[in-house]
Amino acid sequence: MEIIANHPLFTIFTILTFSFLFYYFKEVVETPVLRFSESDFLLRVIERSPVLTKKYYPTFWCFNQHLMLFLLMLREYRTKPYHYDQFEQLKMKDAGITGLAWSGTKDLATNSDLPIIVVFHTISGDEQDVKSTVKYLRERYGWIVVVCIRRGHGNLPLTKPKINTMGSTSDLKEQLTYIQKRFPKRKMFGVGISAGSGLLARYLGEAGVQSKFAAAVAVSPAYDIEKAFHRVHPVYSKIMGQRMINYFLKNHYESLSTLSGIEELLKIKTIGEFQDKLHTISGYKDKENYYYHSNPVLVANKIRTPLLVLNSADDPICVNQNVLENLHWLETLPNTIHVHTKRGSHIAYFEGLKANSWSDKVIGEYFAAVLKENLPKRKVTVKAKKKSKRK
Repeated sequence: MEIIANHPLFTIFTILTFSFLFYYFKEVVETPVLRFSESDFLLRVIERSPVLTKKYYPTFWCFNQHLMLFLLMLREYRTKPYHYDQFEQLKMKDAGITGLAWSGTKDLATNSDLPIIVVFHTISGDEQDVKSTVKYLRERYGWIVVVCIRRGHGNLPLTKPKINTMGSTSDLKEQLTYIQKRFPKRKMFGVGISAGSGLLARYLGEAGVQSKFAAAVAVSPAYDIEKAFHRVHPVYSKIMGQRMINYFLKNHYESLSTLSGIEELLKIKTIGEFQDKLHTISGYKDKENYYYHSNPVLVANKIRTPLLVLNSADDPICVNQNVLENLHWLETLPNTIHVHTKRGSHIAYFEGLKANSWSDKVIGEYFAAVLKENLPKRKVTVKAKKKSKRK
């Protein structure tokens, strides 16, 4: 034993281990920074959501933002598809097709108090790319979950030559009206993941006090999409640009080929270029008109639904500059909590040895806290943290 302890390799290993632990606990582990306009409602919600005021411990073997993204994509492709109870195709007013993927409908007859969690998927995803969040909310809370699938995504037929990667609020309003008519007495909560958070925020801003959601969570939003897509890390920007071509243009070429400008879209190199030319297939006359009707930041200050927004400072896709530019209105938005972490990458937020999702815990605790708002009010001592810009 003494020989091993005196061995140079053991000494080097010990030094490296302590150096790594020192770095991890000093530079990686951190309590999230909360920004909000103080109110009794938000203080009660924060008190009932302990994950928000405790330290976030990113997975020690995977806390780098690029490693997190790689693991996220690897898991998405290697894990089995999530089995949904029911899948519905909805015909929109213009004859376009959207979808609803349901989980938990078998519990409807036994519990009339279960809320419905409406999930909005990513920019080129469907009901399967949000399966981990759906699975967690079902298993941990037993809530009913439905994923709103946008036209042109997943296995939906493109019956009209029209696609908006950020989603259409007119389509969403029809989907929400259908859900509400089917289950008129149940509360609805909204969860937007990445691009899905943009659609969610755009809807909440347009709807204002008429929003159908009791509360909502936006995970890794980009805010001003006219700027944000041009700030994506260059490597990911090229990957995402090619993904847009393969996922949308090539899959639906027969339908979209009737539109002028499709050939120009096929030549793009980055996600920013794709978004700037998306008006050609999304029903708008030019780029300015497209962003005017799709950019969530233009209406975000009109949001009145209780909202939790989650961003990571090391996000290489929805970069930290986007967050810092919008703090001036975000931190004063009524009933809104902005949760800012140092680590987490883009929608990954892994924690623990098994790299489980920390953001799913945030979503669950937040909605559970809002659901308890009918309980007697108690005096709390939680204080809003001072603003802290992340570099």
